[in-house]
Amino acid sequence: MQVLNQNDRSTESGKRFDRIILHIGTEKTGTKAIQNFLQKNRERLNAHNILYPMMPGSSHSSMWEFVAAVHDKPWMQDIGRHFEITNELERIKFQQKLSSALTRQFDRHAKCRTLILSSEHFQSRLDVEPRIAALREYLSQWSDCFQIVVYFRRQDQLALSFLSTRLKSSVVIEQESMMEAILSIPRYYDYVGLYKSWSNQFGKDSITARLFCEARWPAKSLARDFSRACGLPDLPVENERLNASLNRQGFQFLRALNARHPIVPGDKSDKARTALVEYISHRYQGKFYPISRSQAKQFYSSYAEQNEQLRKLAFPMYSSPLFEEDFSEYPEKAEHLDLGQNDVVDLVLDMWREKISFPINSPTLGSKINSWLSKMRGR
Repeated sequence: MQVLNQNDRSTESGKRFDRIILHIGTEKTGTKAIQNFLQKNRERLNAHNILYPMMPGSSHSSMWEFVAAVHDKPWMQDIGRHFEITNELERIKFQQKLSSALTRQFDRHAKCRTLILSSEHFQSRLDVEPRIAALREYLSQWSDCFQIVVYFRRQDQLALSFLSTRLKSSVVIEQESMMEAILSIPRYYDYVGLYKSWSNQFGKDSITARLFCEARWPAKSLARDFSRACGLPDLPVENERLNASLNRQGFQFLRALNARHPIVPGDKSDKARTALVEYISHRYQGKFYPISRSQAKQFYSSYAEQNEQLRKLAFPMYSSPLFEEDFSEYPEKAEHLDLGQNDVVDLVLDMWREKISFPINSPTLGSKINSWLSKMRGR
């Protein structure tokens, strides 16, 4: 393990933990599955003097409280709105409150010498070095030794999965071409920049880079791979397929919903809309390919030079190319983007058969949905 030779620093300095394992994603590399694995095994980890903390007063699994505490302008994002942080003074107070609550929890687990933190928001929200530096400064009150665990996924696969995530988060995708939508977020594919930024702030020896590739995982298990990377004990593994992508019906419905009923991305104040999105996300999981095989290959090939650079930096033990280059899952032609009348009827029928209803705190969406379902049940 790359960081074990650093552990003496925290012991000698008298800091609370010998090591902090910081799992930063990236997004769409099974972070929810890893967080679920850690939550299910929290007590077993404690028995091995490893703490995966519960966030104070929150059911959110992605620990975005840390991002809200160190981000320079959290009030400009959904994280700040969620925690009602509207200015710098409130951010400082939030940070102090978080530190106090965490310290009390750490004191209750006095034997634990390793702390694990996991959040895909570390990668996606702390996107420039000053923000990464702020996180290190904040966490340094508890340890001087860090292990940064980061997973990298082939760019075209990440791009498709991230389209589904954007729709679930109520982002309006206006582009007619899905390739245009994919190309609109280039920083998500800048793996070398990400690696260098975190290396600059935490040190190259602190970075543990892994590939999001089932063929490279022990027993084809992401949780097992994460455990091996962190030196964790052998722990039970349950369902690893969480936060799945949308199939064609789910993708197109949420795309149309976001266009016709737009809200601030991440806003969940409309309970009817939130319930509808959660239902669609769960009911219509699967694969959808709005780009063709040739488009996927072309997009991926545009990162060939960068991926080779990443291989030399983070994966020198692997031969080139870094990622598997099988594109057979893609169709020759992109699947169509239209949401047909039959698709809408099928969706409403599914909700009717499952007797789904939605909270009506919205005078428009919630009441309309329940009205449609009532009419269907009355027939």
